[in-house]
Amino acid sequence: MPPPSVPRRVEDIIFYYYAKLVIAPSAGFGGNYGFIIDAYKRLKSGEIRMSDYERELLHIAEVPNICAFCESRSANCKITHIVSRSFGIKPGMHNIVYACETCCASKGEKDLGEWWCKDLKRPRDEIPRVPLGLYLKIAYELHKVNFSLRKSCQSLEKLFRALE
Repeated sequence: MPPPSVPRRVEDIIFYYYAKLVIAPSAGFGGNYGFIIDAYKRLKSGEIRMSDYERELLHIAEVPNICAFCESRSANCKITHIVSRSFGIKPGMHNIVYACETCCASKGEKDLGEWWCKDLKRPRDEIPRVPLGLYLKIAYELHKVNFSLRKSCQSLEKLFRALE
């Protein structure tokens, strides 16, 4: 959960978790809250931006036989969607990862955060970087075109519900 200084709005939740779970670990500062808050503020001010989709897509292309969620190696990995198509996501590479049969069947069209935290009972902070990066970027784009980035949102798991 973000500290009280982070407003509970869609944009702030996206930037906070992007800073905490994507930027900080990539920079070698995972768990360093001073670094995380600084990265969050820099994202919010526009000083830095979330990366394009290419980084995640390149990673996916490099490891087609490794599950994006459990990291098991399987020759039977299937393509699965990060964000449910029910939210009107246009078809494309930016919303898919390879997943083993078990993870693919378990996740289905469920929200990534809810599936990971509620179904799998795993900590939010352990959501794998590639699916989470795609999830946050898609959430940002959808809320931007729906003018809902400043809408109230209490947690990562409720980002897409805020579109309703």
